[in-house]
Amino acid sequence: MKNLGIIIARKNSKRLKNKNILKISKIKLIEFTIIAAIKSKKFHQIVVSSDDEKILNLKKKYKSVNFLNRPKFLTKEKVKAIEVVQNIINSKNYENFDNVALMLPSCPFRNSKDIQNAFNIFKKTDTVISACKYSFPPELALVEKKDKYAGYFLKKSPYLDGNTSSQFYEKCLRPNGGIYISNIKKLKKIKSFFKGKIKLYKMPIQRSIDIDNRIDFELAKLIYNKKLFS
Repeated sequence: MKNLGIIIARKNSKRLKNKNILKISKIKLIEFTIIAAIKSKKFHQIVVSSDDEKILNLKKKYKSVNFLNRPKFLTKEKVKAIEVVQNIINSKNYENFDNVALMLPSCPFRNSKDIQNAFNIFKKTDTVISACKYSFPPELALVEKKDKYAGYFLKKSPYLDGNTSSQFYEKCLRPNGGIYISNIKKLKKIKSFFKGKIKLYKMPIQRSIDIDNRIDFELAKLIYNKKLFS
């Protein structure tokens, strides 16, 4: 079975400028993911899709990785990750691959063992998604309604019955962006990692940080400098 690894990194990040090439210690954010993918030895080919010249120039450093200049129509803000993945797997250059794994640079502390472990789970299902526990019960989430009054996101929130103990909460997990693995034929058909038979690869919170803004980035630097990601 041939595995294709895909790393996507758009140039213009909205909330944190130049996010994918910011450095933690002396390592660019995207390099953490490239290094983990290479060290995992699970891929017959690793592809980086980007419209950022500074990222594309990393091909001089990581010669075993295929750096693709992303088409302009896939660089817009509202373009979904799955659209970029589909564009790649539908290319003739990758028609002989069986499985694909998407890895996001915003989850830098997912490591090579995480990738290997996720693939071990993948042997028994159609799709594997890495995830971690919510730090706050989603049952208590609030939304602001059209009339500007707050209400619970879930209609059956435990708070409505006065049940505030954690025993009333489901053990919910969230995708952390570490890795999404799927069979390519299945993915081409249903066009989503979030449909079909899905199993979760559970990761600890310290390796699951998803960098979206400056606070996330500063926290990631702290985790790295304190060596808390192992």
